Amino acid sequence: MSAKTILVLDSLFKDLDVERTAATARSWEIRRWDGSPAELGEADAVVHVRTRVDRTLLDRLTRCRVIGRFGVGLDSVDQPAAASHGMAVVNVRDYCIPEMTAHTLALAFSLERRLNAWRNEKWIDTDWQTFALERRVSGRTRATVIGLGSIGGAVASALRDLGYDVVTVTARGRDTAERIGLPVVPLEAGLLTADFVFLHPALEPATVGLIDRRRLSLLPAAAILVNTARLGLIDQVAVAEALASERLGGLGLDARLEPGSPLRGFAGDPRVVITPHVGWYSERSARALRERAIMNTIDAYSTAAGRKAS
Repeated sequence: MSAKTILVLDSLFKDLDVERTAATARSWEIRRWDGSPAELGEADAVVHVRTRVDRTLLDRLTRCRVIGRFGVGLDSVDQPAAASHGMAVVNVRDYCIPEMTAHTLALAFSLERRLNAWRNEKWIDTDWQTFALERRVSGRTRATVIGLGSIGGAVASALRDLGYDVVTVTARGRDTAERIGLPVVPLEAGLLTADFVFLHPALEPATVGLIDRRRLSLLPAAAILVNTARLGLIDQVAVAEALASERLGGLGLDARLEPGSPLRGFAGDPRVVITPHVGWYSERSARALRERAIMNTIDAYSTAAGRKAS
């Protein structure tokens, strides 16, 4: 019997050494997609990062039984269409929790302490009195965490352990909230009391543009918004307006901005810290991502094959 094949539609890495080792250990073959439609029809499973796996592409995956993703989010896959084709969709959920938690908190605290404003060399010889005069010490203590997946739950727990007054907003994570001992409140109520808002829900139709002009107006003056999940969770125009009017006190964002994004105009603003979707990365997490994407895909294929056989 010939080995099953995983086709890598796209990847963040130049080689497939880690992926090939993981696949070979399970007697699978792996190769990078050459872009031809014919090759799609030869794949038993595919994995991807950014490729839009829509109905047109799914129609060409005539042998495929599993769509895997190098990452947590699955908004790149038309999941109803995949289900109608009988294809399982899998991700890698827990590979970067420490990295993302640290990165999320680093964005928030750098904004709260205005570290961007202190990078200029004129502050090298300053003292605390000057610091106190230059920034108002706000004593922010209230945090609202929206979305309680593995990363949102870790961020909420860390904030609670640091002494913050934390509430959560979640549709699917009530068990997590109960386990970590934090209250669940409606979205609007959570925004009304937030010094910090942390966004961690999945990007899906119900959450696209979740933080819009109306919801931004509910925030206390000078609140800080931190989004290390998906850029689509915020209305970029509304957020840019809130920053320009000083209604929003700060923005921490881990995302790649398109050339026309209105948030690009805030580059260098001490109230804004934007990193280019790097919060997930460490050498450890990158290797775990590559290995587990392949193993999860193969496991899902085996499960599907077992169901079919029974």
